[in-house]
Amino acid sequence: MIALVFKSLRSRLAIASLTALSVALSVFLFASVEKLREGARAGFSQTVSGTHIVAGARSGQIPLLLFSLFHIGSPTSNVSYSSYLKYKKNASVAWALPLSIGDSHKGFRVVGTSADFMKHFRYRNQQQLRLAEGTFSLARLKAVLGSTAARELGYKTGAKLVLTHGISDVQGIHDHDASPFVVEGVLEATGTPIDKGIYVSLASIEQMHEAEEHGEEGGAESAAHRDEDTAKPARAIKIDKITSFLIGVKQPIDILPLMRQINEDEAEPLTAILPGVVLSEIWNIMGYAENILKLVSLMVMLTALCGLFIALYASLAERYREMAILRALGASPRRIASLLVAESLILTVSGIVAGYALIAVVSLVFKNLLLRAFSVGVGVFPLTQGEFWFVGVLLFVGLVVALVPALLLYRRALGEGLQVRQ
Repeated sequence: MIALVFKSLRSRLAIASLTALSVALSVFLFASVEKLREGARAGFSQTVSGTHIVAGARSGQIPLLLFSLFHIGSPTSNVSYSSYLKYKKNASVAWALPLSIGDSHKGFRVVGTSADFMKHFRYRNQQQLRLAEGTFSLARLKAVLGSTAARELGYKTGAKLVLTHGISDVQGIHDHDASPFVVEGVLEATGTPIDKGIYVSLASIEQMHEAEEHGEEGGAESAAHRDEDTAKPARAIKIDKITSFLIGVKQPIDILPLMRQINEDEAEPLTAILPGVVLSEIWNIMGYAENILKLVSLMVMLTALCGLFIALYASLAERYREMAILRALGASPRRIASLLVAESLILTVSGIVAGYALIAVVSLVFKNLLLRAFSVGVGVFPLTQGEFWFVGVLLFVGLVVALVPALLLYRRALGEGLQVRQ
């Protein structure tokens, strides 16, 4: 029977191919929407990975997370650097990273941190930051750019940039002209807010602000220290304040006790949050966007199922005469039904495989573009729950569509199918 099925499909190659193509396009459209939805959710929720606690001055949990990890908004107050050092030395802390946010360059946030940022910061399932070019030393008056910032600004290693106090899309207002920075490196694309950041050392930020406060003399002094290879060593810079800090603990069991210790700190009012929990809260607030994508997925699925039903039914309904001849030759109704079901399932499965093959090709070609432009990673695997349901329903529809003409054929008189139509 299998040989007969393939011979039948080969005799109707054009119609069979168009039917499989219809299924493939349906799978491609539905799976694409599903993967974009899941990719957007994953890109948001996996902005940070391996950071157990985010701590800052007493404030709301969501604002603290937004300005610390997403560079959205501004801190209402600062944290003393001594508090950061105290918790960095805590016995349960494996690492800690300071963050100082408040300056910008042409709309891109400047993040003051330490050279350990690249070593400890993780995103999306513990992926480590990598350099596309240059180094990540964060030496005095050196800057490392995220991939998006470097691309949109047109900067490469060796380029100079002047930072602006506060958040501004243009230069010229409160510029720190006395202390220009030199780009020493560019990070690879991550599909997270890291791509839009400009990273410098805390000492560089303090030196820049001191130079601004002391006027020309400070600027001249800063200029003398722009090159770390000069014979005269750079003077020590005292860091007093930062905006927040990230913590990674040695053992997961230490997270809640340390978080409670920070929140109950009597020396300074602090807020400690679990980034994963707060990220989920933010996504729930933005749930309407996901619901819209779910609605689009449902509409695509219904349209695809209707298209599949029409394509398969039209293909099979035209074969009453062929089936009647098989009946006249002694084929049982069960055998004919099996033949129709086998053909329908072969076309459906072929379309499903072709649809996912098309997704694989498109994701391979446009992967970097989607990551850079929309911070969305798309791939064939893993399949979402919605995709499993959709594939299952497609196979069921393929089965039902084949049984309908088989049932109608069984009810028709044999002579009706063998009549020659004028």
